[in-house]
Amino acid sequence: MFSVSRKPVSLFITLTMTALPLSMCSQKPTKAEVSAVEGWLGKANKLDDPLKGGSFKGGDDVFRNQNKSLTETINELPAPDQINKVSPELQNQINAAAARVRSQIKFYDDATAAATTMAQQRVSAAQELPQLIDSTRTQLLTEETKDALLDFSKDVLQETACELAWKYYMRQNERDAVAGQLNTGTVQLSYLNRIQDQEDMTTTIFLNAIAGAARSRFSYALAWQDYADGLRKKAYTLTHDGANVLTHPDGGDVTFGLLYFIGGCIKAPAP
Repeated sequence: MFSVSRKPVSLFITLTMTALPLSMCSQKPTKAEVSAVEGWLGKANKLDDPLKGGSFKGGDDVFRNQNKSLTETINELPAPDQINKVSPELQNQINAAAARVRSQIKFYDDATAAATTMAQQRVSAAQELPQLIDSTRTQLLTEETKDALLDFSKDVLQETACELAWKYYMRQNERDAVAGQLNTGTVQLSYLNRIQDQEDMTTTIFLNAIAGAARSRFSYALAWQDYADGLRKKAYTLTHDGANVLTHPDGGDVTFGLLYFIGGCIKAPAP
């Protein structure tokens, strides 16, 4: 028999890797994908900011509506894998715009919370007016007189709080911005001039103005100075934090006085 000698055989497989340019490894975007990214960027850059040079309406929902618009916009942001396909320059632009929208959402979250609290306080103050009338009356009042006094009291309370916000808490640039829209008719005040727009709102003069306006309409049905003092205190309670500020993400501060004035002193748009 023949003996066959067997030797182990080693197989060496050499793989040659060729480095490809990064641009050849990544998938190029389609025209539709680029258009979607550019379209979102254009929409984000055109968002109107009512508290930073934009147009605004009045009423309690103005900040909530702005927040809703911002949230809808960020929810439409193209997916990350879609953004990563476009040019680095376009990526930087859309990422910066998305960061700005998110910071505005946070700002308008805070503005909405503050404005909601102010609106609730206005409702509570108005609900307390019948008690103020009853506690300061000096004679029996007919239901008709009570109703008329209540309507008048609501008007004076609103006017007083709005004038306090305007004169003592809003900053000059904020007054200029609101006045500009009032002058063009873009917005209108929601309160009536019941106390002849007192320039001097020091306590004595202001109380006399409220009492004088009330007496001219209702004779001597109440202890007018006490009634006027009650209205003034409620108005001060409504606006006492008007000097507080929120810092806008684009720079600068927005006073609570302005938030109060927009929410409580400017007419809401018709539904």
